[in-house]
Amino acid sequence: MKRRTLAPVLAATLMLGAALSGCSGSDSAKDEKGSSSTSPGATAATPSAPTAIKAMTILFGDPPQMTNNKALEDLEKRGNVDLDMTFVPSEAYADKLSVAVSAGDSYDLLLMDGGKNDKFSNLVKMGAFQDLTPYLENTKNLNLIDDAVWNNVKIEGKVYGIPRPRGLYGGGQASFLIRKDWLDQYNLPVPKTMDELTQAMQVFKEKDPAGGGKTIPLTLFASDGANSAGPFDGLQPALYAFGIPNTWKIDSDKPVRDFQTTEYKTMLEWLRDCWSKGLIDKDTPVLKNQQQARNKFLGGTAGVFAGNVSDINSLDKLKAIDPKAEIAIIDIIEGADGKAGVPVLEGYYGLWAIPSSVPKEKVQKIVDFLDFSASEENYAFSKAGVTGIHSSEFKDGVAVQTDEQKKQYDLDKPSAFILENRSDPYVYASSKDPAILVVQKASLDVISQHGVSNPFIAYNSATASKNPDSYKKMTVAMTKYILGELDWNAVQKEIDAWTQGTGAKITQDLFEQYQADHK
Repeated sequence: MKRRTLAPVLAATLMLGAALSGCSGSDSAKDEKGSSSTSPGATAATPSAPTAIKAMTILFGDPPQMTNNKALEDLEKRGNVDLDMTFVPSEAYADKLSVAVSAGDSYDLLLMDGGKNDKFSNLVKMGAFQDLTPYLENTKNLNLIDDAVWNNVKIEGKVYGIPRPRGLYGGGQASFLIRKDWLDQYNLPVPKTMDELTQAMQVFKEKDPAGGGKTIPLTLFASDGANSAGPFDGLQPALYAFGIPNTWKIDSDKPVRDFQTTEYKTMLEWLRDCWSKGLIDKDTPVLKNQQQARNKFLGGTAGVFAGNVSDINSLDKLKAIDPKAEIAIIDIIEGADGKAGVPVLEGYYGLWAIPSSVPKEKVQKIVDFLDFSASEENYAFSKAGVTGIHSSEFKDGVAVQTDEQKKQYDLDKPSAFILENRSDPYVYASSKDPAILVVQKASLDVISQHGVSNPFIAYNSATASKNPDSYKKMTVAMTKYILGELDWNAVQKEIDAWTQGTGAKITQDLFEQYQADHK
């Protein structure tokens, strides 16, 4: 696999897609509208029959209309496939996926939304999925996925699922976003350090820019303690400013968990102090997810929120409430000693797996379609759809659309049929405003220079999977400590109990895999 460097994708500046420019490459036959009608591996002279692919994927939001969908028709013609898509709402996906896996022969392609977790690894060992390693050798677009991502999905050195690439750095909580108009109102600079951020939060509390005592300096949400410990979530940028590791670190040849460090205690003390001063949203303990915290920010009452550059796309929602609203991205927030960072993540969301019941002669065709799906032309297609139907043109990475075209795009949802997105370090830079797009890409360039790795990111602990509640008592104690209801000794007691109990086996599970790879 080739390593992908952080550089702008060509689709942001070039018009390459058949759906947009009528030019999809010299090896594809085109119809009278300029759309390719052959598969990635077929020749113009001898087009092969379309490959029927039945696939199941997770759905967030409304599904595309399936009757007379011009986006689907265009993609099927250019990709030489007959797609039978099952879109399952996210809340029902786990159950539907279990049924599909158990059936074995229901689908040609399944999205394993949990990635390389214990469930997927166990299914692989049971022979549920095809080994895709030999089918990837000549793929053009899939080979653009970073080596680190491929390493994160391999099982005993083989690939059983094709990752859907996402940003390697930061993820959904890469940076703090802050109300720039509020800072300007009180002559405050965009914070660069935790001290400056805390000061800005204190000013927001005192001056109440939202009015009526509704101002929330910092909006967070509760941690469920299911897979990790922590009092509140939505704090990722601050963790690295305090010097806390990305979940795990190796110190003197010994694994150390984040909450076992003195830096973690320092962060909790900061939270406790902020809570006592009213700088943190009082609803935090009952907010269940990031979207609820985001709603506070976009609702005009919160001053600081941990998100990523894609959240700027919702500025219009904020301006609808406060026309003067502006958002600044704090790319990297530094601690007192200059510590800062963003996590280096798995770099993907979900794995495309092909059940072992699928004939081997069909496997290559499915892999080739995923490779085609991740092409330059389909990157553009996902943004702009079919020229003349969903957009007028695709310029500087932005679809130019009339109101009617935008309405049709929202109905047909071209991006829903791009099963494998193109590997793109700027995946979160998605604004339709060229000026904002520049800002988003610049921010992603900055955070890519501050990645903090997790040495155990590619490994799973069977013990952790069997004991999903092992962090809950610790999480409860930490939360009560922040709220001023417990002293530190109560928190330390729970950390020690985990370290000496279930945590010892979890640590052993992970460290043994790490040592096997680092002989």
